[in-house]
Amino acid sequence: MLDMSIINEVLRKIHALSEKYKVWLDIIFLLFCVAYVLVGLSFVPFHGDESAYLILSEDYDKVFKKHEVEKILFDPDGKSKQYLRLSTGGILSFSIGFARDITDNDDPINKWLWGSSWEDNVAIGNMPVPRLLNLARFCSAIMGGLAVVLFFLLVQRLFSSRLAAWVATLAFLTQGSMLVNIRRAMQEGPKFLFLILMIYIASYVLKDLKQMKIRRMPYFALGIASGLTLAAKQDTAPMLVAVYLSLVFISLWKNRSLQANLVNILYLGAATILAYASFLAFMPVFWRWWESVFVLVGIAIFLLQVPLLRSDTLAKWLAFAGGGMVLAMTIISPVLWAQLPTPILSMLELRESIVGGQLSVSTDLNLFEPDSTKNRLPFLVENTVSSEVMYMETASFDVPPVHEQINAYESSFLSGRTGSWVWDGLIMILVLLGVGALVVKFDPENLFALSLLLITGVLLFFMISLSWQRYFLILQIPYMLLAGLGGRQLWAWMSKKETAS
Repeated sequence: MLDMSIINEVLRKIHALSEKYKVWLDIIFLLFCVAYVLVGLSFVPFHGDESAYLILSEDYDKVFKKHEVEKILFDPDGKSKQYLRLSTGGILSFSIGFARDITDNDDPINKWLWGSSWEDNVAIGNMPVPRLLNLARFCSAIMGGLAVVLFFLLVQRLFSSRLAAWVATLAFLTQGSMLVNIRRAMQEGPKFLFLILMIYIASYVLKDLKQMKIRRMPYFALGIASGLTLAAKQDTAPMLVAVYLSLVFISLWKNRSLQANLVNILYLGAATILAYASFLAFMPVFWRWWESVFVLVGIAIFLLQVPLLRSDTLAKWLAFAGGGMVLAMTIISPVLWAQLPTPILSMLELRESIVGGQLSVSTDLNLFEPDSTKNRLPFLVENTVSSEVMYMETASFDVPPVHEQINAYESSFLSGRTGSWVWDGLIMILVLLGVGALVVKFDPENLFALSLLLITGVLLFFMISLSWQRYFLILQIPYMLLAGLGGRQLWAWMSKKETAS
């Protein structure tokens, strides 16, 4: 008779070889994803905002080459560059400055004048030279490519399915509007990278809640990642709120213990304080608030130790250190407490001014009425489901040269899905199957993905009165998570049906 131990050993080796093959296949796939993002960056139609980030990259020179830090710091009476520093994150601009430094790029940088026509801007030399533009785009695109890699890992971790990760990542990678924006020298590359990193860290908190346990470090990392996300781009705030609310809701649903729910809320509060500290630390314009950063970190460290003060000696020492940090910084700068809200208030005031100006542009273009909600929902749904790309938001870019760039870009295979109703429809079916998976298995991971989509969508509906696609791009993350879940569910049904037959 055949020895069963030999058969089992052979099967074990085959399984191990198969798993190794799958890992290498995943690596090749992810390398392809990053390469696909990078190869197409030079073909993307130009956007005037790219010049703004090139100009801001000169802050890197002021800090690291000229040692003139004072010139980039917040000033209530600041000039035009402060407007840019407050309205944008410092991560992309400093990465562009670093890239210019190590490549010795000294190409001229000029501001794109939105009040002038395309022809006038080109005539006076405001169009960046291709070498400089592509260098700046690479900084965003490489972070966007890494965001795709992180997205793959996020899906695999959430749903424990390689198939779901492949399906969701392919759908995410080929989404036309997402591709265009992460390839441009704008904030979407770092925005998606740190936003997905934050959600990936949140998945650790989610898994702990599922297993009825709470650890401090994931909350600490969540707070740091949340601040980095806001420093990358502030329009990520609705999804940050959605992540935190989802973790509260899932804890209330999963845990019966009042104490466990209170500890989760306390730790999320500490993460929120850490997020503000991290945000101030990674926004160079707010480096005057360095004492506030230490105070906020100290408060967060103290709060993270509170539930363990009676039973953990290390927690007592950490709480003491956190309290000491708060006291020391208060002695050094007693006025920091009064100045703590200033960064947020100044940015909110500026954001209101920016949106007001953008709304006037939208009104001129006969887009939906900003004071009415009648067209907001269709716009939100359309820009979530469709891969149609909004290449321009102003009439000055509605000119033949831009249309030629768009046609050339979309005629190549590098543009991904740009308004294909067939592919968009198939992905929407997968998303519906993913939502249906909640009926089959109502677990925290499935609920988390759906909560991100619904809560973020509701917040965007009420908060954003502007019909600009870029503000709604963050919805692609939970939408594609559900598409991956739907792909896994479809495969499970097909396999079950095949087995039954």
